[in-house]
Amino acid sequence: MSPIMPSASAPIRLAVTLFAAVLTLAGCSRVGIAYNTADLLVKGYAKDYLNLEGAQLSGWDSVLDAELARHRAEELPYLAAFFDQLLKASRLGFDERNMTCLTGEFRSLYRRQARFAVTVTAPLLAELSPSQIERLSRRFQDEAAEDRAELAMRNRTKERERRARRYVSSVEDWTGPLDAEQRAIVADVTSRMPDTQSDVVEYRGRKRGQLIGLLRANAGEARIKSFLTEWLVDFKDLPATLDRDGEVLGERIAELFIRLGPTLDERQRERLDNRLRNLRDDFMRLQKQPRMAPRTCGTPTGLHAVA
Repeated sequence: MSPIMPSASAPIRLAVTLFAAVLTLAGCSRVGIAYNTADLLVKGYAKDYLNLEGAQLSGWDSVLDAELARHRAEELPYLAAFFDQLLKASRLGFDERNMTCLTGEFRSLYRRQARFAVTVTAPLLAELSPSQIERLSRRFQDEAAEDRAELAMRNRTKERERRARRYVSSVEDWTGPLDAEQRAIVADVTSRMPDTQSDVVEYRGRKRGQLIGLLRANAGEARIKSFLTEWLVDFKDLPATLDRDGEVLGERIAELFIRLGPTLDERQRERLDNRLRNLRDDFMRLQKQPRMAPRTCGTPTGLHAVA
């Protein structure tokens, strides 16, 4: 399975935007606010992106509320377990074994969040009016044109530099400022990451076109949900090039952890571990009956109660 997660734009962002925000926050109050206002965040995004009317959102409330309740009960234990595993790996030292484990756990975690997104999005898409479908199609076309214009203006050297800066910024958010040696490691690893932008743009455009075709044909919620699941959860027709590049990208990210780990000073290590610990504990506190999924890389067989 590829760690490159193909974006569906409107469908997947409706829910994944929330969890992307949650995963980048530290501190119980901020995570709790983001999670406990999930319904408002998702509704606001859905209304804006799909040009929904009030009646459409009202009819969707029960679906969203039920899925958010299920997510709190069933998915938060997996989020807590992921950060617990990451914290333990940080303490022991990142190596090939634990990074292989964590990469697999992240892929599994993504699929669980993607299923949530598909479940809450399919009913909305099935209820779009013809005019709303055409507005969504035009939006997809406009975004595709922007993507193509960006590709035409690409400068590979500057792109590698921008990628390195993005990764440095992301790492520093967890560790604090990096020194020159650490920045050089980031630059080296990111310079060897696969160039996927062109393939992703082409694949996303094709899948969006298929989605619009289903909506225009009045395919119905079940068919739309099946299509989104095959696309966003199961990667059923992911091109071989993207699948291979995804594997390489996962290897490079693992390498980044392994090489940076030994260079972290005491201050950086403390900041990283505190952030991971806080996120783990936040996802425990948000549960009515705190539980943590099994801390293994295999298929979970149950949940462990945590005192």
